[in-house]
Amino acid sequence: MFKGIVMEIKDDYVIIMKEDGTLVRIKNKDDLKVGKSIFFFEEDIYIKKETAKVIPFRKYIVPLGAIAALFIILINPIMNMFSAKMNNVYAVLTFDINPSIEFELDQNGIIKDVKGINDDAIELGLDKIKGMTFEEGTVVLKDLLSQNNYLSNNNAVLIGFSFIGNENINYEKDIQKTIQNTFKGTDIAFLKGQKSDLEKAQSQGISLGKYEALVKLDEDNFEDAIENLSTQEMLELLRNVDGSVFLDEDQLEELQDELEDRLEDENDRDDNDDDDNNDENDED
Repeated sequence: MFKGIVMEIKDDYVIIMKEDGTLVRIKNKDDLKVGKSIFFFEEDIYIKKETAKVIPFRKYIVPLGAIAALFIILINPIMNMFSAKMNNVYAVLTFDINPSIEFELDQNGIIKDVKGINDDAIELGLDKIKGMTFEEGTVVLKDLLSQNNYLSNNNAVLIGFSFIGNENINYEKDIQKTIQNTFKGTDIAFLKGQKSDLEKAQSQGISLGKYEALVKLDEDNFEDAIENLSTQEMLELLRNVDGSVFLDEDQLEELQDELEDRLEDENDRDDNDDDDNNDENDED
């Protein structure tokens, strides 16, 4: 896997500057814009006359739109353009109903960015949610889904969640409570992944929640499952898979107890470490 930043967009390909400063062409994809940092694979490289054309930097005249992105990198080498922390993204959360939606959250629970992963989600007009608190944003999202008839008695919500920064049990618990309270009466599966899982999901063009669900269900039939399973069907299958979390009242309470126990254990370990340090100081 490679990391790079979009320098110029053509009809058939996109010019990317890799981390080592070299430029390479990759196949054009949706939702790419100049200055955006992306991950891509060897198979994404645009091949012409059987070789991937890498353009020497000194021979390439950078367009005005790319100069701004390049300037950001050069003005402060300490800053890492390829880190989500540049945008203060602390956690990523995805919703799957039929539309697939992704929220990027900061450490205070503010929605820094929101995007539609599929066409149904793009048509919802999600831009108004950006800048809201997570609680406000989920309420607006539910209203949009209801207005477009995506929520009914038979609908389910699949949630994918991953920390980008350090894990925070209370933060995760608050996210779960908000989702459960906002989508009362709806089947909700909450699947937690790692940052690496998020990158894999993005490379597949699907949500983190759907990626985690499909991996749990059957890795061998991954592609087939993407095409044929609805969110409701995935949730029904996940009920038979160990480690799947559903945010109904009873299971949410059990999960909260477990998270609180983990938090108490961490606090106990910290207290023990402090006691050990105090004992050592007394001996001195």
